[in-house]
Amino acid sequence: MKAALIAIAVTLSLSCFAGAQEKQPAKSSAGPSQLEARERKLWEAFQKKDKATLSGLLDDSFRQFEEGQGTFGDKKAEVNGPDEFDLITYTLSDFTIKPLGPNAALVTYIAQYEGKSGGESSKAKSVFAEVWVRSGGEWKDSYMQETYVK
Repeated sequence: MKAALIAIAVTLSLSCFAGAQEKQPAKSSAGPSQLEARERKLWEAFQKKDKATLSGLLDDSFRQFEEGQGTFGDKKAEVNGPDEFDLITYTLSDFTIKPLGPNAALVTYIAQYEGKSGGESSKAKSVFAEVWVRSGGEWKDSYMQETYVK
């Protein structure tokens, strides 16, 4: 009789465990690796001056604010950015992705990059914070903030 009760208890425990797993909320369809990959694709498109890919990764309502600038930039300014800044090399590291809901995520990372603008070379190390939103079934960059590291 004890063996039968133990078997019933184990069976009930397993069925409760399986039911609890089914009731967990669905995870966002964009895992950390997917958003990091999209971020890297954005930098690559900027470096290669691939405006079509760059535009496709940005939300239509995209805004940006770079340290030292006096105003916000928009999607058009970011897509035309490669015309004014040649991105020579870059390294992206320390990615952190924080879901803000099922259709939004905050991506932060460090970028070290080197480029040329107006014939002058420059180097920078910056912390980026970007808000990615799901729009039309795809993840798009909606907001970018760059802060220089001293």
